[in-house]
Amino acid sequence: MTISQSVAITVGDEKHTVPEGMTVIQAMWHLGDAMVKNVGCLGGACGACAIICRLPGQMLPKTALACQTMVSEGLNIRFLQGDPSKKEIAPLPAETPSRETVFQYYPETRRCVACQACTSACPQGIDVMVGVREAMIGDLALVAERFTTCVMCGFCAAVCESRIRPHRMGLYARRLAGAFYPKPPTQLDMRIAEISSGQFDREWNDVMQAAQNA
Repeated sequence: MTISQSVAITVGDEKHTVPEGMTVIQAMWHLGDAMVKNVGCLGGACGACAIICRLPGQMLPKTALACQTMVSEGLNIRFLQGDPSKKEIAPLPAETPSRETVFQYYPETRRCVACQACTSACPQGIDVMVGVREAMIGDLALVAERFTTCVMCGFCAAVCESRIRPHRMGLYARRLAGAFYPKPPTQLDMRIAEISSGQFDREWNDVMQAAQNA
């Protein structure tokens, strides 16, 4: 029987020992924390498990998602609480949107000073500041494309001295772009063509066989 090696981690101000080879979320479960908060999809798509972490010898912490971060010796972890600001109800306009459409619901976007704190904090590697500046000049299709991989973790809002909520503004831009600047679903069309050509027949038969043997 193989015995897993253990690593020492710090969560908040408490030190713990957990087996290596697990994510931070799995480590919290191992420690008996039910994680009724700060947990969501477990697949890196929802942003609910945003953390700030630092390894020994690192001067500055980095942002990450707990469901995607593996524990390691000396890892120091703090969970980020969700953005408590009021969420605007931003419906789609009847006419083609402009930057004023965004400013109507997110007027704080005008206050961007281009400090790049939001970009530095993004665990997804999005150039958030550029996205905010694009919104300021009305390039909403570009904003939507830039925020495609946003998981709404709120790190950008947490570090913004101007109290901008880039993640929410970016989501609204994505809604606007989908309604007014739709693009052909090229990747979906490509996958449908692959399925139709029989490219995945073997995998599909394996899945069906497994279901019959279950």
